[in-house]
Amino acid sequence: MTGGARGIGRATAVAFARRGASVVVTDVDRDAGEAVAEEIGGRFEHLDVADPDAWQRVVDTAGPFDLAFLNAGISTSGIAPMPGQPIMALTDDAYRRIMGINVDGVVFGARAVMPAMVARGSGDIVVTASMAGLHPIALDPIYGLTKHAVVGLVRSIAAGIEQLPDTPDVCVSAICPGFVDTAIVGPELRSIVEQRGLPLMEPDHIAEVVVRSLTERVQGAQWIVWPGIEPRVYRWNHGIIDADGEGHAS
Repeated sequence: MTGGARGIGRATAVAFARRGASVVVTDVDRDAGEAVAEEIGGRFEHLDVADPDAWQRVVDTAGPFDLAFLNAGISTSGIAPMPGQPIMALTDDAYRRIMGINVDGVVFGARAVMPAMVARGSGDIVVTASMAGLHPIALDPIYGLTKHAVVGLVRSIAAGIEQLPDTPDVCVSAICPGFVDTAIVGPELRSIVEQRGLPLMEPDHIAEVVVRSLTERVQGAQWIVWPGIEPRVYRWNHGIIDADGEGHAS
C-alpha cells in the first residue's frame, strides 16, 4: 500500500494486518513507514509513487500482490497560498508535484501491479480518490482535477477488465471520502473547513470502508463516505446503490 506511513494508509495497514494480511507498507518517509511495518509485523519498501522505476523495483522485490491500495496523495494546501481564486497562486512546481503523486502515482501503480493479477486471474486494486473527484472543490481546484482523473481512470480500467477474454476476477474501485483528519488537511485548509462547518472523519473510519470494498467487490465503483451516513456505492451506469442494494437514479 502506498502512503502507508500515516493517515488513511497507516489506519488501513493496521486494519489489514488485524485480519491476517501480509502487508507491504510503502512511503517516501522511511522512518515513519518502517515504524508502521514493525508495528503490524509487515514489510517496508521505500517508494516514490511518481517514479516508474521505483514501482518496478517494489514489484520485483516484494510482489506479486493480491491487493494494491493506491493511497498516496497530497493537496496544494500548504504548497501554494490560496488568496481569492486558488489557481491564480498555483506555481509550476506545486502543479507538477501534485500531478506526479496523485495521478502519475496511481497510473504507474496500476500499470505495475495489474499484469500479475490479470495473468493469475484474480486481484484487487483500491484507489483513494475523494468526494472532490465527484463534485467541485473551490478550495483546491487542482486537487479536484487530480481526483476527477483518478475516478475516471478507475471507471475506465474497470470497463476494460470486463472486456478482457475470460474476464479475469480483478476488481478495481475507488474510495471517495469527504474531509479526513490527516496531514493533507493543513492548518489553512483546516481553518476554512471548520469555518464552513464541514465535518472531519477519522482515518480508521475510512480504513473500514476500504476493507468493506474488498469484501463486496463492486467493479468500477466509487465508495462515497460521509460522516453520519451509511457508505454508498456509485457506478456511473448504475446510479447510487445503497448498502441494502436499493438503487437510486443519478
